[in-house]
Amino acid sequence: MKTDAIKSLFTGRPFPCEAVPPKDRGYWEVLNEFHQQSEKFMCRLSTEEREELEAMQDRRQEATQYEIEEAFIQGYSLGVRLTAEAFLLDHDQE
Repeated sequence: MKTDAIKSLFTGRPFPCEAVPPKDRGYWEVLNEFHQQSEKFMCRLSTEEREELEAMQDRRQEATQYEIEEAFIQGYSLGVRLTAEAFLLDHDQE
């Protein structure tokens, strides 16, 4: 199944992940808590340890992008299939 159009939509034409940031207050609370804890932790590390951890975090973020892309593709595809099925059901009743 070709997903080029869906992938291009995900990868920046437009870029849906940045279109609207989450409005849920819980998201912002969790994010702020993470940043505070992260800063405290990083201060306890040596320069070498900090660089190693940052490199590990970068790699994990790269992997996460693949996960998010695939979830987006699957979700979008499901939405299109549901729409098509609903249209066909409505069309059959006419």
